[in-house]
Amino acid sequence: MRRRKQLLKQYLRFKNHILYVEKTTLELRSQICMDACLIGEVDEMKRTLYLKYNQYLVKLRAKNKTY
Repeated sequence: MRRRKQLLKQYLRFKNHILYVEKTTLELRSQICMDACLIGEVDEMKRTLYLKYNQYLVKLRAKNKTY
């Protein structure tokens, strides 16, 4: 029983982490779109972070299929 509880905690923590990364990715994408529309240029750091988080999210979702 204790092992099941531990597995459940690990799984829920993993799911919460995926949700956090997804939220951060969407927030960065929104900021990039707003900057592009309003200012006409996008900060290089935001673009780099967006690509980094998006690649990590794809990796997490692929790993999620094994659970």
